[in-house]
Amino acid sequence: MMVVKVKMLYWVDEVGGRAESMEIELKPFGYRTAPITQWEVLIAAEDVEVEKGKPVIVRVEPVFLPGNTLVGPLSIMRHALGTLVDVVECGVPGRVEDEKCISRVLFLPVEDGVIKKGDMVGVLKVFYIKTGLLTRILGLEPPKVELKKGFHEANIVWRDNGNIYREPAKVTILGYMRSHIGVWELLVADETVRVKRGDVLRIRIKEVRLPPNTVVVPLPVMRNAFGTVLDVVQLGKPSRVEEEKTLHQAIFLAVEDGVIEEGDLIGVINVYYVGLGDFKPLVQDKPPQKVRIVYRSGDGIVKREVEVEPFGYRRSPVGKWEALIADESKPVRYGEPVVVKVKRVRVPPKTILYPLHIMRHAYGTVADVFCDCKPWKVEEGGEIKKVVFLPVMDGEIKEGELLGIINLHDVELSPLGRVRQWLDNWLTEMGRTFDEGDWPLW
Repeated sequence: MMVVKVKMLYWVDEVGGRAESMEIELKPFGYRTAPITQWEVLIAAEDVEVEKGKPVIVRVEPVFLPGNTLVGPLSIMRHALGTLVDVVECGVPGRVEDEKCISRVLFLPVEDGVIKKGDMVGVLKVFYIKTGLLTRILGLEPPKVELKKGFHEANIVWRDNGNIYREPAKVTILGYMRSHIGVWELLVADETVRVKRGDVLRIRIKEVRLPPNTVVVPLPVMRNAFGTVLDVVQLGKPSRVEEEKTLHQAIFLAVEDGVIEEGDLIGVINVYYVGLGDFKPLVQDKPPQKVRIVYRSGDGIVKREVEVEPFGYRRSPVGKWEALIADESKPVRYGEPVVVKVKRVRVPPKTILYPLHIMRHAYGTVADVFCDCKPWKVEEGGEIKKVVFLPVMDGEIKEGELLGIINLHDVELSPLGRVRQWLDNWLTEMGRTFDEGDWPLW
């Protein structure tokens, strides 16, 4: 990314109040992440009635974060009524180097109901980083980190057999060691569903079993012509990260009308191994998987059977940012996902994407990178020309406005056997790090 000047539209006072635009300068910066991540609990500070498919800004108890941090939601739906899509900073969105205050969240309901004050609506991952110019980041040392320790009282809310359960609990604030090592799991529809643009629905998927001590993150770049997976669902009471989990459903946001058939690929998730408690990584052997990919080619929809080999990867702790800048002006309507052209961003081969969370546009957030072609393979790279934008109110996106920012990380791909070796080496290194006391945890 070259030095660019963009317009940022933000709320001066309250979300939905008075919006103003200012010009900011984005420089070609990157960062190195620390191998430690903090969790922060997001607790509703008000009662909010929600309606299926209608995004809502929910006020939460303020979360204060130090400078030089990135944030992202902890996936696997944490509230029975919906999923956390993004967070909203108090006042004008600042730089990653600045201290932050998170006061609201963008919540997308999958059920009608009421979020009650005191409900845990999501969990935030906090990544500690050190920034620098792209020409210098390879020489950066990771930052020293001191994690917080404590607990919050909150309601855990889940759904089982059609019933909503709400249970008071003490939620511990934790940190964990990140391995940067992961595998991909395919999300394959286990039912046939007709979807309409703007639908937000649970789609039953072929079960995905996750070993203990793993966290999941949807892999950006739309994997199905009709929409994108925002989150995944474990039925029943949510399990802890250090426990084994089974995923049964995916939260799907439709961007156009169509039919998802049983056997269609609707998304892919990254499954990362983390150090928490008595950590013994379990890399599960599995055979190649046959799925049906669904993508747009020209004016038509193509459905094709493919065989996918099981692969894992090791992600670089060094990343860089690319700005997603509107390349057209376009009206947006509350709750209706819209595809917006953006200035071209080239994604090199062997690169994975991760959104830079904290809403960067007053009218909504980037839900995914839109693909109206055969989805590119990670090992091949591609180009970002359009994004899926989820509006939280009516308005107009104007050409040149900043819609969002994407993180890019290099990855090394490998069969699962070598992934095991990487994890064994990481465990040895993690033990040495703790013994030497290089990373104060508490």
